[in-house]
Amino acid sequence: MFAPHYALAVPRTAGRAVPLLARGNAPETVQSEVLAGEPFDALEFSGDHIWGLSPVDGSVGFVEAAAFTAVYAPTHIVAVRNASIRALPSSDSKVLGTLAMGSRVAATGAGESAFEVDGGYVDADALLPLDALALDIATVAERLIGAPARAGGRSGAGVDAAGLVFLCLQLAGVEAPRFLDLQGAMLGMALIPEAPFVRGQVLFFEDHSAVVVDAENAIHVSPDGVARAPIAALVAAHGTIVRRRQP
Repeated sequence: MFAPHYALAVPRTAGRAVPLLARGNAPETVQSEVLAGEPFDALEFSGDHIWGLSPVDGSVGFVEAAAFTAVYAPTHIVAVRNASIRALPSSDSKVLGTLAMGSRVAATGAGESAFEVDGGYVDADALLPLDALALDIATVAERLIGAPARAGGRSGAGVDAAGLVFLCLQLAGVEAPRFLDLQGAMLGMALIPEAPFVRGQVLFFEDHSAVVVDAENAIHVSPDGVARAPIAALVAAHGTIVRRRQP
């Protein structure tokens, strides 16, 4: 990105999830999103929008200014599809809200089974330290089954095809591009077409993707949401597998 007339980026932190748009006030141009607790580099303030860069996924675009706060330092990331925020540490306490997978929080221990976060308490097994991301990518995909399909989405609240791959890799601690064309070209190691299907591989079709969970099945984003499907059925629906990669 070349923008010589801009001052240094102004760091911000997202207070809630917000779409990242190619054009301000044009929701149909959604490209990605910035999740709660994620950083954002503001390059230009324009009315009720900020134009800038997500250092998490590399996307550039417009976000709603009201969704951002001063910078703070999250410590954990949500590693289940939806984590309940409770009034008290106990698992039977009143649910006050939820945090989608991929959201970041500043968390402090509140006993062995819970963390305190802004607004309440979250079960300890719903969070991972940001400095210890090492989940199996197929495990992440399995946790996302049932999440809705959503253009530009890359969280437990909804994903697009590339967002599913990006989120799975993020929680595995693997850096990856945000968009399908770059994922298919750059992710991990390319595999020959004759290679057996092995859990954790990523399949790329002309305009689709899937995460392999076993020798015959993969998880993808169907029109009805994230679902498990036979690889043969995905080929029938989306055409030839054009790239297969091992992160």
